[in-house]
Amino acid sequence: MNEAYDPPQDILSTKSIVLMDVPKGMSVEERLKLADELQAFFAEVGIDAAAYFQINSFSSVSGMEEQIPDFILRRDFKNLIFLTVLNPENDFLLGMGPFNGKNSFYDKGAIFWLRRTNDLKSVFSELTTRLKSDEFPKENLLLSNSAEFFEPTVSGFKQAYITLPKEFEGKKIAIPQIETDPFAQPNPQALGIEAITSANAFKKELLNRKNSFEALVASDSTLFQIINVENKTDADLRRARVDYVLHYIEANAQNVYTFLPFEKRKENKTGVLVKFFLRDTRTNIAFLGSEWDAKENWNQALNSFITQINSMRDK
Repeated sequence: MNEAYDPPQDILSTKSIVLMDVPKGMSVEERLKLADELQAFFAEVGIDAAAYFQINSFSSVSGMEEQIPDFILRRDFKNLIFLTVLNPENDFLLGMGPFNGKNSFYDKGAIFWLRRTNDLKSVFSELTTRLKSDEFPKENLLLSNSAEFFEPTVSGFKQAYITLPKEFEGKKIAIPQIETDPFAQPNPQALGIEAITSANAFKKELLNRKNSFEALVASDSTLFQIINVENKTDADLRRARVDYVLHYIEANAQNVYTFLPFEKRKENKTGVLVKFFLRDTRTNIAFLGSEWDAKENWNQALNSFITQINSMRDK
């Protein structure tokens, strides 16, 4: 990504899509309030920011491709705006540039207007003055003052069972390969907090997860196998003799509760949760285990779910 002197010249005459990332400790209410403040400013100056997405929602389910919904892409968005909230008190990064119409959101080397600031209002003031220039023809009128958030589409599963498969003898569980350098190519995560403030620490965490998966395979290579599942269909996996895929969702608790239905569990968590599950490549049915074992720690969540699998195998 390269830096531009000005925002895109058509920013006041076309639609823009918005990516936001906020600290994990920031509540949903606080995030929505900030988004509405941003949207109110956009509406005032004539920026048609018609769809908002959370950056972390594009990497929440391992081994499942998360995409911009087709109905969003059909709305002919031309520009991308991103706001990365490094600290809600005094550290923000705001960028504007061309939207490429793809799930990566922008192209490598794309030119973006960027501002890192301790006060968003000062940037709003700068933009208000700059966008009054004749270089920015204004055609966007009567815009909404409320930010509208959308979720990416995910391949998902047909239905979920609160159990595990009864038989693992002769079966193969694929573990999706972990990409340990997620910021090397354009993608939403490369605009997120971890990429800007703690890229090395985030890569180290991914490497630790990769090592945990490799240790799992080493402990039972008959049952487990690490596979690059990108661009592979269930038919491809079945041809590779894969019976199940080990997935996990890592997201805000409410998103985890929504994505994985489970009767009679306590839904009293508010932070980020991790929950592993198996998905059958023949039926596209998810197996969540007989115990709801979502954890705040990734390794604890993995170990708990593997314990459930081993308990079923010992029966």
